[in-house]
Amino acid sequence: MVRAYAWAVCNFFYHRYFSRPPIREVVYQCHASFLCRICLLGTGGQKKLFFMKRKIFLFLAIVSVVGMIAISGCKKKETYTVTFNANGGTGTMSAQTFTEGEAQTLTRNAFTYDGYTFTGWNTVQGGSGASYTDGQTITATANMTLYAQWTSNGPTVTFNANGGTGEMAPQTFTIGRAQALSANTFTRENHLYSGWNTSADGSGTAYRDLQEITISENITLYAQWHEYVDLGLPSGLLWATCNVGATTPEGSGDRFAWGETAPKATYNWSNYKYCNGNYNTLTKYCNNADYGNNGFTDALTTLEASDDAATANWGAGWRMPTREELIELVNNCTGEWTTRNGINGRLFTSRINGNSIFLPVSLSDNDYYWSSSFSTRYDEDGGMYSGACSAHCLYLIYSSDYGYGVTNNYIWSYFLRCAGYHVRAVCSSQN
Repeated sequence: MVRAYAWAVCNFFYHRYFSRPPIREVVYQCHASFLCRICLLGTGGQKKLFFMKRKIFLFLAIVSVVGMIAISGCKKKETYTVTFNANGGTGTMSAQTFTEGEAQTLTRNAFTYDGYTFTGWNTVQGGSGASYTDGQTITATANMTLYAQWTSNGPTVTFNANGGTGEMAPQTFTIGRAQALSANTFTRENHLYSGWNTSADGSGTAYRDLQEITISENITLYAQWHEYVDLGLPSGLLWATCNVGATTPEGSGDRFAWGETAPKATYNWSNYKYCNGNYNTLTKYCNNADYGNNGFTDALTTLEASDDAATANWGAGWRMPTREELIELVNNCTGEWTTRNGINGRLFTSRINGNSIFLPVSLSDNDYYWSSSFSTRYDEDGGMYSGACSAHCLYLIYSSDYGYGVTNNYIWSYFLRCAGYHVRAVCSSQN
């Protein structure tokens, strides 16, 4: 700004005095003055006047420029304050003052954070801003706050896609402190993520997505996947390729009582979760007082997620099919009894797109697959157990007494809830 002003002054004097004017103009301007006598000397006098003005111009220009520079040199410089934030650490640090245009070394970090190592400063608390090293020389241009950045000294969790794709950064933990696992970002074609495990094959310790854990040493967590098949069903529902608890399509997997999420050695009313020892003492999922404990009833007709064996074992994306969804499977697929790796079962092949799923029969000639729907009334073909103490399931039977495909598949409503049956999970097409 000062330089521009000085240039303007010089330019004014140049055009005002340095350009040589016509003789008549000089004579006119010098009239009634001491210089006028020089003009009367003739052409030579006018030349003397011109050079005199030139000297005056040079003198005034130099004075203006020097004066402006002197004034600018006397301007007071701005000062800026740098404030230090511990960002989770402890201790105190005084704010540091910087002078405009002058480089200065940042005050050395004095904060501490138990279990963490200081790694530098950043203008943003989360570390996404401008970074500075400890003791770095900087030139401040405005007031700012620098946040201490920390790296944990604790153990690290490494995430393995286990057949999936994508990248996940290792996660550092602090010993003795519970911390939520990073959310899964891996993906895998035709598979749905179902949690983490310390073993690739799922035989180790299992963890849910975002579960809070405490660790004392480095571990690797492997993403767990379950494959699904798109049968082109009208609902868009996707069916798992194997039973809950199995790792292959012909594997039997685990058995569950309806509404329970863990397998057990025996299945009867005496150890059923939601009753007091008998079929007519139900404590949940009961719409008939004759079956409720002391007349208990509720409005629940479908398993809640906490009681769904598929959800509990495979994760939130999976669930047990409803009665209507079992019917949709049967109505939109052809059925064929077949054997896979020595295991009998029924192959359901879609009439829509030709894809198929295999449901193994692990008993001698029949087997059962739970739905998530319980029986709300006596059905015409039901018996004493077709009421609230029973739940709907898919019944598969293969017997020489009936021949192939005579009783291919039924949706029965009078199988006791305390019985241990298979679960074939489903997931939404939106997953």
